[in-house]
Amino acid sequence: MQPARLEGLLTKIRRIQSIMVAVSTGGPRIQEKEGEYQELYLEIAGGIESLSEMGLALSHGNPFYSLWDWYGHWSAELPSYASRRQYVRELYRPLVEPIESALHKHRVEKSSFEELAKDLSRRLESRPESPAQGFRMSFASFHTKIAQRCQVPFETGQYDDAIFNAMKVVEEEVRARISAKPTDIGVALISKAMTPKSPLLTFSSVDAEQEAAHFLYRGAIGSFKNPLSHRFLDSSDPVKTFECLALASLLMRMLDEAT
Repeated sequence: MQPARLEGLLTKIRRIQSIMVAVSTGGPRIQEKEGEYQELYLEIAGGIESLSEMGLALSHGNPFYSLWDWYGHWSAELPSYASRRQYVRELYRPLVEPIESALHKHRVEKSSFEELAKDLSRRLESRPESPAQGFRMSFASFHTKIAQRCQVPFETGQYDDAIFNAMKVVEEEVRARISAKPTDIGVALISKAMTPKSPLLTFSSVDAEQEAAHFLYRGAIGSFKNPLSHRFLDSSDPVKTFECLALASLLMRMLDEAT
């Protein structure tokens, strides 16, 4: 096995990854890169097929023959630039890592081409199996009320608004569940609803677990809603914002189950 064949395959994979990241993170338009992408896709598929005919357990894990197919996936399932970059990295990882490791060992040890092939085959066969379709978080995964109030501000980059809306939804749900007054707000409302001494909302019959839920809600409202009630924080990180929305969604689901 000629190392140049593997190095050439890696070069093409890195190039197709860079195109996928660029078009999905505000770079060139799909129309500008579609031809190059499809050409690379076919070349990579051909290279993998020829190596597979040599007995290597290689497969092309990229399901997107066209950048438009890739667009359909990222626009529906990957809300942030960071999540798209991570997805593209993981897409080719099962193929790239064994090849890179085998080539590195070959260069260091100056092994024969036959030994390179055997080492690569061993690495490919020892890869942990992963499901064909893994779970991917999206707004469709969130509690309905969080998705309704937060998706638009998140997707338009209004991250402060998205976080504030999410925690306000939680606060309003707590207020409605215990029939509290409009003037009952913030952490005081949370303590009124969840204090372990006489809870109006019960998450657990175990005092320590009820107290933990009480602190969880106080912490969320105190950390993410109250500061935004008083000033703009200029949140600029879509990943942290998405994680805040995920927390709010979890809090809503816990409220659905509380008695």
